Amino acid sequence: MLIGPCTVVTGGTKPGVIEDSAVRVVGAHIAAIGPLPVLGTAYPDETLWPARGRVLMPGFINTHVHLARHLARGLGLRAPAEWRRYDRMLSPEDVFWSTSAALVEGLRHGVTSVCDFHRSGACPDLSLSEVVAAAARVGVRVATCYGAGESDTVVERHSAFEESLGFASEMGRRRDGRLSGMIGVQARTLEGVDTLVREALDVAGERLAVHVDLALDLTPAERWRSRGGWRTRSLPTLWAHAESAPRGLLGELRERGDALSACGAGSVAALVREGEVAWGTDAGVNAPPLPDPIHNLAFGAPAAAHYQRLFVNGARWAGGHFGEGLGVIAPGSPADLLLVDYQPATEFTERTFLDHLWSGMLRAPVSGAMVGGDIVLDNGTLVNVDEREVAARAKECAKRVWDRLG
Repeated sequence: MLIGPCTVVTGGTKPGVIEDSAVRVVGAHIAAIGPLPVLGTAYPDETLWPARGRVLMPGFINTHVHLARHLARGLGLRAPAEWRRYDRMLSPEDVFWSTSAALVEGLRHGVTSVCDFHRSGACPDLSLSEVVAAAARVGVRVATCYGAGESDTVVERHSAFEESLGFASEMGRRRDGRLSGMIGVQARTLEGVDTLVREALDVAGERLAVHVDLALDLTPAERWRSRGGWRTRSLPTLWAHAESAPRGLLGELRERGDALSACGAGSVAALVREGEVAWGTDAGVNAPPLPDPIHNLAFGAPAAAHYQRLFVNGARWAGGHFGEGLGVIAPGSPADLLLVDYQPATEFTERTFLDHLWSGMLRAPVSGAMVGGDIVLDNGTLVNVDEREVAARAKECAKRVWDRLG
């Protein structure tokens, strides 16, 4: 398949902008980049996905989200106990339609890969299957786990680990490059961090990634004191809500080479000196964050940090799940691509790209999306699902969940 004519934003650590170009996709990967007339002449039998001068760029990666909490919007839940009660109210059907609606929303904003942290106490043995079914139907990439919480009993934590292990084994047998399993833990205290991460790393071994949801509520006097002994592995552990971690813990994670994820647009400013930070949305809108107000005033380092957060750091972590080269448009990279309706009147080159990203490009509509070489959004229409059906069924489920919560 050929995609063009378009302006290609290459992504990667040093993004390039290639005007009047086209991309050839073979199977699930990018095969070539070049002028459309040249590629069209060389491959006359290829199908053309007309880009009509749009911007072609890599799909976004959301490194921390609770997909099943999509139905909670408007409830005003804040306290951990309120969220635990909500999670226990979810049926398998609720999980499926909530996940579907969240993934559809993400796709509309250009999110093609998601790292999900799941808990639903009423149906732990069914819920991950519903998450996977929804992801497969929409057509995006999802890595997920059933999280073991610090408030769980030892038996409940063991059951959560076993559920994640079984799910990951099933995904391994499927050999589906779009679906992946992890081991997940949710910690509320620094002591809980040490205990749960130690357990999770032992369970995960060398073949599974660990996803840590830091639900910390610390006093200013609390400091991280490492006990040592965490298993060292080649796979980096992903730490969500890293903005809530004390500096001592962040320093240790940096030394280990682990990945950090922060929720909220402002958190990158505080973390930029601590390590490479990716972005996540938690239970919020499944969409990349717009720049902080400071980014509109200060170009340079803050703008570059925001770009790294959106296009580079999450892709590095996700490469271990879905294939190296995510987040880059280059021969051999996975064909996870977006067509964005952004055609500015002013110069759009490598020199001006970051400024365009902050001032308008992130607000431009996504008209097309491809995941692993398959078109999942075409000219503004979802290919695999009926968006109206998803919205209607999610609305029905939300009403029932809210009624159960009283």
